[in-house]
Amino acid sequence: MVMLHFIACRGLLVSKMYETAKSIVHNLVSLIDEYGYVLNGARAYYSNRSQPPLLSSMVLEIYKRTHDLALVKQSLPALLKEHQFWNSGVHKVVIQDDKGSNYTLSRYFAMWNKPRPESSTIDKETASKLLNVSEKQHLYRELATAAESGWDFSTRWMRNHSDLTTLSTTSIVPVDLNAYILKMELDIAFLAKTVGENCIAEQFLKASEARSDAMNSVFWNDKMGQWLDYWLTHSNKCEEVHRWDARKQNQNTYASNFIPVWIELFNSDKVTVKKVKGSLQDSGLLCDAGIATSLINSGQQWDFPNGWAPVQHMIAEGLARSGLKDARSMAEDIAVKWLKTNFAAYKKTGTMHEKYDVESCGAVGGGGEYTPQTGFGWTNGVALAFLEEFGWPQNQSIDC
Repeated sequence: MVMLHFIACRGLLVSKMYETAKSIVHNLVSLIDEYGYVLNGARAYYSNRSQPPLLSSMVLEIYKRTHDLALVKQSLPALLKEHQFWNSGVHKVVIQDDKGSNYTLSRYFAMWNKPRPESSTIDKETASKLLNVSEKQHLYRELATAAESGWDFSTRWMRNHSDLTTLSTTSIVPVDLNAYILKMELDIAFLAKTVGENCIAEQFLKASEARSDAMNSVFWNDKMGQWLDYWLTHSNKCEEVHRWDARKQNQNTYASNFIPVWIELFNSDKVTVKKVKGSLQDSGLLCDAGIATSLINSGQQWDFPNGWAPVQHMIAEGLARSGLKDARSMAEDIAVKWLKTNFAAYKKTGTMHEKYDVESCGAVGGGGEYTPQTGFGWTNGVALAFLEEFGWPQNQSIDC
């Protein structure tokens, strides 16, 4: 998945493995050239869904380190095509506020209504309690869509937190997806200007301004100091305009509610960062070994008590780059706790892990539908990125 590739790419760049990082970009660009988007994985049976769009961030990070204009020129057409994919058809959502202003945002929506080929037996078992074919087809689409989001699975997508058959991912406009697309728009504007495509740069700056306004209007909850996912009515009509209703904001706290602080448009706003920092401090998500994904212990892997490397990285990096001393201090604390749990688990098991139990330093994460994986690209990448960004505090032991 691109989330894995992006974070692993950060580690490759810290390690000065520039050609390897570029090769990953070329592979992903080839998928867009062939299919119109980056597949959920480089396998034929993943061609029915995409994944969180972070390719532009990879191209930008590589360019910052190498100034490779050829890579930018080769990647730009694919990035434009990927942006179109996320802003048309079933992925496009229009929400109208009470003043009659329309805001365009994006959602996940897998083009599939059968059991996932890679998890066919599990999906059929999950759907076995449903009575008719249409209900099962709907669930299969929701399962595949949650997989497209990368958060497979979480109560974030469920109407009933104890029942996986109530997954409703297509009925949710996600905060983090739109943050990634906002980042894509800003990246494309920068990259296009870099290679002299000024009309494209201007177009995407305007698009980023519109999406920023949309995110603040639809997602931002000033009382909570968080951006909240927005629930749609039960409709798959891509042309429908949805009326904004404050009651449709998901009031549950998830780590994804803080992902927009990663984006410069938001972390450069000192007032917003102060609110977000205070909200995160009081949220209950900050634990002994990192940021929990949610506050709900459902047994799903993208819920409490699991913490995931990309979440730690994006939130900490956003806070650190805000320019606020207190926010950077919080970011450094998150990084230190995360690195300590990585190191403690490595000493015990001899491997890095895809997720960790943030209640206890050195505890490995669990839950979900498959055996927890070791390796692991994004954990390695975040560890290296944190060490590059923060170093290691003086007089701070690496042990728990």
